[in-house]
Amino acid sequence: MGDQTIQSQDIKIAEVFQSFYVVPDYQREYVWETDQVEQLLGDICNELAGGDPAKAPEYFIGSIVVCPGEGGVLELIDGQQRMTTLFLTLCAIRDRFKEQGQPPPGALDSQIAATACDAAGVDQFRYRLDLQYEDSGDVLERIAKEEADQASGATRSIANILNAYRITMSFLRREFAEDKPKLRAYYGYLTNKVKLIRIQTEDVAKALKIFETINDRGVGLDAMDLLKNLLFIKAEREQFEKLKTIWKQMQDTIYGMGEKPLRFLRYFIFSRYDVDLLREDQIYSWFAKNEKLCNYGSTPIEFAKELLAAALVDAGDGAARR
Repeated sequence: MGDQTIQSQDIKIAEVFQSFYVVPDYQREYVWETDQVEQLLGDICNELAGGDPAKAPEYFIGSIVVCPGEGGVLELIDGQQRMTTLFLTLCAIRDRFKEQGQPPPGALDSQIAATACDAAGVDQFRYRLDLQYEDSGDVLERIAKEEADQASGATRSIANILNAYRITMSFLRREFAEDKPKLRAYYGYLTNKVKLIRIQTEDVAKALKIFETINDRGVGLDAMDLLKNLLFIKAEREQFEKLKTIWKQMQDTIYGMGEKPLRFLRYFIFSRYDVDLLREDQIYSWFAKNEKLCNYGSTPIEFAKELLAAALVDAGDGAARR
């Protein structure tokens, strides 16, 4: 890809899963719950409406943002929730075919995993999606290996991924029962008529900036997610690991004391800056407009440490009150 290039492709799901993706370990964990998963599956089913997939209209499900990673993979900077759910759906469709005693479509296995040749000419078996953040454990790999019943773990992300897979299996059983042609039609429609926009940049900094532009609309992501992304935009790549560790500790502290992240950020602003009124939906805009005041642009690590310190103080105060 040439310098200063942004590529945008309108591609169907079958083509999306001909590439390999990683979700970097500094990215947001999987947070979709039952409602979001069922809505995606149901919306696709409603577009097909039980008709002929070849005549059904195309269905657009949004965008993802990627940049080149190591070894020919694409780093998934935005769209992890949707991509993880789609990957789980492919796994569930495969498993449902086998549950019905019929072989899955021939293309399906290669959309879940494939062998790729590395720069040394050595074959490497890879899953099409690899979650690198610690809280995911090996749950996605186990599901891809048809070992969902052996997957377990205590993190929110693992619980959400397992729930998404089980919800998808329940959806397929409920909607198509033992009607094998309808299940096959749903798979065909999903992979050939459902599309998304894949935006690819030449480096992670530009991908993060596009992520911010797409999501700074008050929909989908809250101020905590956007602020995290903003700090990664300002940080150097070699600082990502340290920033990720601090941010995770801060978030775990907030969740551990039962605090709402947006309320925490709001009180953080009130306690440090001359601000009297600020709605929760204005928090990210306030941070974006006050980079010099907060000084996160030049020292993102130090700013993250400030947030962590404030969370630890709040946790200590809460423990003392109890």
